[in-house]
Amino acid sequence: MTWWLRVRAVPSLLVSLAVVCCAATLAPSSEVPVPSVVGDLGTGLPFRYLVPLLPALLVLHGRGRADHLAESVAARGVRLWDAGVAVGAVGVLLLASAIVPDSVALARNLAGYLGVALTLNWLSTPRLATAVTAFVPFAAASLGGGGRPAWWAWPLHDGRAPLAAACAVVLFVVGLALSFRPPLLGDQRDPDGDG
Repeated sequence: MTWWLRVRAVPSLLVSLAVVCCAATLAPSSEVPVPSVVGDLGTGLPFRYLVPLLPALLVLHGRGRADHLAESVAARGVRLWDAGVAVGAVGVLLLASAIVPDSVALARNLAGYLGVALTLNWLSTPRLATAVTAFVPFAAASLGGGGRPAWWAWPLHDGRAPLAAACAVVLFVVGLALSFRPPLLGDQRDPDGDG
């Protein structure tokens, strides 16, 4: 168990969840300027909606560090533990809604980012999944931002938007389901040689 916690970077994940809560509390109105492809010259991506990328990418990083071949023949399967970490991280941000402003949107964005990351990890390599997932909020702000975000730009909506929550939940459920299947690209070894 200690080995699994260390490989999956669970202590770092817990710290990143605290960072997300602190960033949302201390900088609730900060925005990251993003050039807009449609509409205005530029749009602002709320920083508090961007920060949940950190724990999502840490979950992906922890999964990428694992020796999948050894884990596939281990006495105890770890896929349920991996899913538990993802669900638990989203749950922590939902529980934080009692004290952190707009924490429901933070949990929604974490769920959506995790769904995208897990799906891309199943389709490709962990490095490519990390890069594309990190691009998602910027693409949403650039293509669907502006005065009122497009219906499909779920990372930009506030916590009361039901369609954004539905999009993120669908992505999360699909990503979790695919994480229980064998990867599309064999054993997920990194072509660069260190994974």
